[in-house]
Amino acid sequence: MESSRPEDQAEGRELLLRLSANPNSSLMVASLVLQDAIRREAWPEARPHITRLLNERRSSEDLLSAYTVEHGQGNNAAALSYARELYDRDHGNDEGAAAYISALIDTGREDEAGRLIENRLGSVSGGSIKSRYYYLRSRIHSNDEAAVNDLRSSLFEDPRNLNALTAMFEIYHRRKDERRAVYYLKQALALAPESPQLKRYEREYATALGN
Repeated sequence: MESSRPEDQAEGRELLLRLSANPNSSLMVASLVLQDAIRREAWPEARPHITRLLNERRSSEDLLSAYTVEHGQGNNAAALSYARELYDRDHGNDEGAAAYISALIDTGREDEAGRLIENRLGSVSGGSIKSRYYYLRSRIHSNDEAAVNDLRSSLFEDPRNLNALTAMFEIYHRRKDERRAVYYLKQALALAPESPQLKRYEREYATALGN
C-alpha cells in the first residue's frame, strides 16, 4: 500500500479489507485500516476502527488518529478533547503539540495557540517540525501577506509540507492568480494524489494542469 503504483495499492487494500472482515482481527489490522481510511479522508470508514482502538488500547497514536478523524469531519470540540488528552500525556511530543495548537485555532483560541507556537519555534532547530509550526502560525494571521511569509518559511524548512503547499495554493486560488496557484497545486498533488480536496481542485484546473 506504500507503493507508488496504483495496482499495488489496490491489491494491498483488498488484502487488508479481507483481513479486517474477520471479527477477531488484531489491533494492528484495525490500525492499518484506520490509517488507510485517514489517507483517503474516508471518515465514516475510519470511525468504527478508531472507536475500537480507543476502547482497547488508547495509545498516543490512537489519540492522534481520533483527533484527525474528528478534525476531518469538522467536529472541533471533540477534536480539541482528543488533542488536549494527547498533549497532556506528553508536552514534549511535537505531534501532540501541533494537533493541540491546530485544535485551539479551530475553536477560536488563537491567542493561546500563538503563545504555544512561539514557545515551540524557539525550542526547535529546523526541519519538518519547525516547518509545521510556521504553517500553524500562518493560520492565525489576519492578512494574506503575513500568512504567505510564514508559509514560505514553512516550505523552506520542509518543501514537502502538504498543508503549507495547499495553503499557498488556496491563497493564490482566492486571488485568481492561476500561474502561482497551479505551481503549488502540482506539488501538492504529487504528494497526495488521492486527496478528495485536491482532486476537486485538480478538476477545476484541469486545463491549466494539462490534463
